[in-house]
Amino acid sequence: MNKTRIAKWMVTVSVTAAVLGGLVASTKTAQAAPKLKLEYKNDKSAKKDATLRIGYADDGSFKGVFAPELSNDAATSEVSQFGTVGLFKIDDNYKFVKGGLADVDFDRENKTATIKVSDKANWSDGQPVVARDLVFAYEIIANKESGSARYTDQLANIVGMEEYHAGKADAISGLEVKDDKTLVVHFKEMAPTMGTSGAGYIWEYAEPYHYLKDVAMKDLASNDKLRKEPLFYGPFKIKKMVQGESIEWVPNTYYSQKPKVKKLTVETVSTSQAAAAVKAGKYDILLNQTPQVYDAVKNEKDFVQLGKPMLYYSYMGFRVGTVDKDGNSVMDKTAVTKDRALRQAMAYAMNIDQVQEKFGYGLSYRANTLVPAAFGKWNDKHATGYKLNMKKAKALLDEAGYKVQKDGYRTQPNGKKLTLTLMANKSSKNFEASVKNYIQQWKELGVRVKLMNGRFQEFNSMSEKLISGAKDFDIWMGAWSTSSEPTDVAANYSKTSAYNFGHFVTKENTELINSLSSEKAFDENYRRKQLYKWQEYMNKEAFIVPMTFTHSTISVSKDVKGMTLDVSDSDTLWSNVALTK
Repeated sequence: MNKTRIAKWMVTVSVTAAVLGGLVASTKTAQAAPKLKLEYKNDKSAKKDATLRIGYADDGSFKGVFAPELSNDAATSEVSQFGTVGLFKIDDNYKFVKGGLADVDFDRENKTATIKVSDKANWSDGQPVVARDLVFAYEIIANKESGSARYTDQLANIVGMEEYHAGKADAISGLEVKDDKTLVVHFKEMAPTMGTSGAGYIWEYAEPYHYLKDVAMKDLASNDKLRKEPLFYGPFKIKKMVQGESIEWVPNTYYSQKPKVKKLTVETVSTSQAAAAVKAGKYDILLNQTPQVYDAVKNEKDFVQLGKPMLYYSYMGFRVGTVDKDGNSVMDKTAVTKDRALRQAMAYAMNIDQVQEKFGYGLSYRANTLVPAAFGKWNDKHATGYKLNMKKAKALLDEAGYKVQKDGYRTQPNGKKLTLTLMANKSSKNFEASVKNYIQQWKELGVRVKLMNGRFQEFNSMSEKLISGAKDFDIWMGAWSTSSEPTDVAANYSKTSAYNFGHFVTKENTELINSLSSEKAFDENYRRKQLYKWQEYMNKEAFIVPMTFTHSTISVSKDVKGMTLDVSDSDTLWSNVALTK
């Protein structure tokens, strides 16, 4: 929901398999996706002073850093969406339109964006949202001491951003505060996707400068002002919280539209207990359902199922590089995974179709590229991705010199033992069973793969390890909830991106990524063709192997009024949701 609009988030990976033993190759296609509604219409009158109870299905805990500039986990994004909202209103195609808490106008000739903050935008302490608050959000991202992972090539396109990021300037010269309500952003170059939410060229949030200015950048992420007593300019504010588990929200009295419920509670619930909680009537809304939970509750008479294709992909990644002193990715010539034949072979050995066909309930299916099918024409439908082909997988390794030994495992072409360390997050029994299934598939291939430290990793710890550039793993399994701009998927894997966790860097990859924001890319057909080329290139290199696409679903009680998944209503959603009983 909130996370799919304006930023990319790491999400836990889960599948719906109950038992994965005995899966065999099949040529059948995945089940047809069920017909899902975007909204639920309830014509009954809203109840006064109601409490809306929301569950968030997840096997981890939310970190609770309530600033998008510093937060990386999808769970925090979801449980904070009632107070953390985007500044700009968007249409069904994620294009900026007028009428938000701020409006933006782009001037291609003068290479600027003018942002006007509305008088109706106020912090939950009563102070107005001002242009300085927008500038402060950029400063948090660009200041290395803050620890933000949000600094990107797109934001570096702002005049003076690189100098500030490098510590050579005390201010970002390209952020011009005209008055309290007007910010002019000066760019080095204009890009064709600037008018799309999620493209990343302008940041779509603000932070309260008057409240946080005395907190050192290095202390922001751990400070109580962001973790326990944050300010919001959305419809709700936090009243009380159990860190990582639950939050009680009450209306922000300074928000322009009074919410229709008196109180809103949100709590995490494990995927194994989520279905039972819905059936017991514990929640009015359940967010972030796995396909297995959906299947268990889809026929509940007191609930309706809303859903849509998700801007999401799960993947297997190979660590092929490291980071230099400036934080940029560089290839590691000594990495075992540097061999493309090995990466391709391991991808061909995975039986993803069989897992999803048997246990995906029509919601999840094997991905063909790294660009989610939810992006429609931007996904290259001619790409096939990696279907199970053990014969081809073995042939690739044979030809590359990986010789099978008496124990059934292969050695490297140089004769050294081949053992790969896999990092995967601790999740449901279903996901963990699927990972063990893939390890068995690789065993058949002759590649020994072991879980890091012999166990699955806690999600937040695994996330920190990926962001920090650790070198004690060779492969990992992850997932992204992407932004709403398809070309931003590619930008994730640039040389300077903090989210290029495998540190894959080649001249061709860089050129393809840069072409997506070039002058030629103002021609949409050119931009789409270049994105197709990038998808083909990434599939060939198999540094990141696409695994699955899915549909997002939520359970909504029939006593709920005003619930919708329409992105054009996302800015006012939670002030309009009500209960009728």
